[in-house]
Formats: sequence, structure tokens, C-alpha cells
Amino acid sequence: MRILLAFGFIICIGLQSFAQTTACTRRLVLAEEAFDQGRLQDVLDALGKEKKDARDCFSNFTTEERIRAEKLLTKVYIFTDNVPEAESALIDLLHVDKEHQLAKDDPSELHFLYSQFKTEPIFRVAARLSANKSMPVIIQPFNTFQGGSKKYNGADGADTGLGIGFSGEILVERHIKNGIEVGIGAQYRIASYEVEGNLLNDTEKQLFYKVKNQSNMLRIPVLGRYNFNYDKKDAEGLRLKKMFYVFGGASFDIVTSAKYINTDRTGGTAFTLNDNNDLTGEFDQVASTNASIFGGVGLRMRMGREQVDFLSFEIRYDNSLFNYIKSENRYANKSVNFDIGHVEDDLALNTISISVGYTRSIYKPSKRKQYR
Repeated sequence: MRILLAFGFIICIGLQSFAQTTACTRRLVLAEEAFDQGRLQDVLDALGKEKKDARDCFSNFTTEERIRAEKLLTKVYIFTDNVPEAESALIDLLHVDKEHQLAKDDPSELHFLYSQFKTEPIFRVAARLSANKSMPVIIQPFNTFQGGSKKYNGADGADTGLGIGFSGEILVERHIKNGIEVGIGAQYRIASYEVEGNLLNDTEKQLFYKVKNQSNMLRIPVLGRYNFNYDKKDAEGLRLKKMFYVFGGASFDIVTSAKYINTDRTGGTAFTLNDNNDLTGEFDQVASTNASIFGGVGLRMRMGREQVDFLSFEIRYDNSLFNYIKSENRYANKSVNFDIGHVEDDLALNTISISVGYTRSIYKPSKRKQYR
């Protein structure tokens, strides 16, 4: 019995809500008809927010109905010379539809009022995840023994990995004008490169070793971006959903940790490095700070009903400006230099990366200063 009563109560609530929604939709339609006939007071009687039943309707409207109602009220207040209420209604409209696009046949008075307000985002927040491949550029080679040679990241048939790493990035961006944006943020990057080396011992018997150098970096990038066709619209007057872009910038890089992993030697007496593998601690072999420049291309796609957020895909190349290795401490770790047989070359640790990201636009609609 209780279950039936509860079920009946839920049905009654649902029917009441449906009836109220239907009545509100009918109220909006009648208000639009009254506007078309020039009966502006009837529109205010139906949708004026000072009336409780009208306020209830605004909370029951669908998003599209709310947009229609807010825009209708804005026009009515303009034509009744109630500027404060017209501005308030326009701000309410922009809260519902962040970058509401006026139609060509909208009244010129509405276009003029609209031009007085900030409709662009105050800033954007972007998050990206990337996979990177290290591409070390040798500045000057070094070896423990004369006659040795090295191959990096599987090059020339080397029996090593590809030097794959990952990164995460948060950026705060600001649109300046005509598709031009600037941004600053923080990136945490894990990068690695792998080396296969060979050398000769006293009996002319070849010895082989493998070394994997892995570093964690906190990076502070600053960038500029140009979006092609940022404000271009299609035949229906809507902004294009896809945009290509190019970007470039610079980064200050801080190495938070670096170490050797999966490091061993074969041939002769085998040796595996288990301890003494920290490059940033006792042996201090890696530069603690660096700087780099970068550039790339990407594709942005507008997302959601309002088309103000973005899904992005990009390819980026980072070019390190300074030596990754501290030259003065190159031979500090004897276990690596003589038991493994590896000496770090002077090198720039460059990377190429592919990323996917999501950008959220943050808005605060307000009147422009020159119109206050």
C-alpha cells in the first residue's frame, strides 16, 4: 500500500511539473506573438521577472527557451526606454548563452547595446596530456675508453627503447584580438633517452652496455598563439567548429630529479648498476635549470551547446638552449664511468610531443569601461 501511495505521489509531482512546463512554454509563445504585434506591455505582463509566476517560468524553461525569453525581454526594455533593465536582461542572456551571436535581422538598437558589453572570455584554462619522444642533440661526444661508440634511442639498429616520456600541463590563456592568444602555465614532464654503447677491453673483446637516463622537469612555459578563422562564420552565421592554429614560446625548466634506470653491461664480466644511480644528488651530473624555446601546430574543435570550450590536438617541438649535462661532473660517478663504461656526452635534451587537451572558457559579462 505504501509503495502504491509513493508511486502515485511521484506521478502527481511529475504531472504537475509537466503541466507547469507546458504552461510556461505557452506563456513564452504568447509573449513572442505579443511582441510581433507591438503589445510590449503584454510581454512584460507575461515574462516580467518582478512577477512570481514569471520567475517560476524562468526556472522551468529549457536552455533554448531561456535564451529566447531573455533576448525578448532585452528588446522590450530597449523599446520602452528602460536602459537599466535592458542591460540587466542582456547580462542574464549572456550568463545563459556565453557568446550569444546576434542575427542579422535583430534590431539595430540591440546590436548597439550588445556592442557595449564584454562578450569574450576573461581568460581560459587549458589542461593537456602529452606523449613525448626525446631527441638528444650531441654537442660534444665523450667516452671512457678510446674507440667506443654510442647509439641513441634505437637509432641505427640499437637494441634500446625509443626514449618515450609523458607530460601534463595547465595553462591560463587570454584572447587578445582577432584569434591572437597569449598564455602562461606549468608543465610537469618525464623525459628519457636510452643509449647503447660498445667499447674494447685489453683482450680486444667487445663489451656492450645499455643506459637509460630519465629526468623529471617542472617547466614554466609562456606562449603566443594564432588561431586561423577564429571569428569566421558559416552560411548560417555560426562560428566555424574547427580551427587550425600555430604557436611558439619559451620555457624556464627546473630539473626536479634525474636518475639511471635499467643500466647494465654485458660481455666479459657482466655488471648491473643497482646503486649510485642518482644524477641530481651526490654526483650532481645534470644541470638543475635550463631554458628552451618551442613551436608547433594544432587543431581546435569547439565543444558543447554554446561552442565556447575546445578540444585540441597538437604537435610540438621543444628545443633546449643549454647543455643538459654538467661538464665539470661528467666523471663523478665511477661506477657508471668504469664498471658500466658509459660517459655522458654534452647534449641538448630536445623533445617532440603529441598532446590532447581541453580548454574551458571563463566569462564575466559586464559593460565596457568606455560606456560606463
